[in-house]
Amino acid sequence: MSDQLIADGRYKVQHRGATLAAQSGAPLMVQEDTGGDEIKWDVASKGDGSYTLRNVATGIYLGDEADPTSMAPMLKGVSDPFAWKIERAPDEEAFVLSTASSNGEMRLALSPIKIFPPPVAWMPSAEYGQFWRLTKV
Repeated sequence: MSDQLIADGRYKVQHRGATLAAQSGAPLMVQEDTGGDEIKWDVASKGDGSYTLRNVATGIYLGDEADPTSMAPMLKGVSDPFAWKIERAPDEEAFVLSTASSNGEMRLALSPIKIFPPPVAWMPSAEYGQFWRLTKV
């Protein structure tokens, strides 16, 4: 029996109806669900309790070159696997994604940068916009 919270597979990562998307050369954003590969992520367990999320369209990983233990206001994605911890959120239907090396302190969140479509960031654990739904596709 596996102790994985999320089964390996292809998912949409959503926050309040908006879907995490990646496009070459652009920051990672949340946008309307287009149904295209830019909003699909291959989630894979690393076997150590952490996961990677790789975008189907671009091949980039959810992550950034910034220090994963300090705030990063706009994630750009990375070419190498980047480890995330995934935990259940209080509402039981959502999840919290935090950088694996931050011990849960830096969480995937909507960026404080006010542009449209909104970019994503990793932010301290008390900030807004940190609950995500992972929907198998």
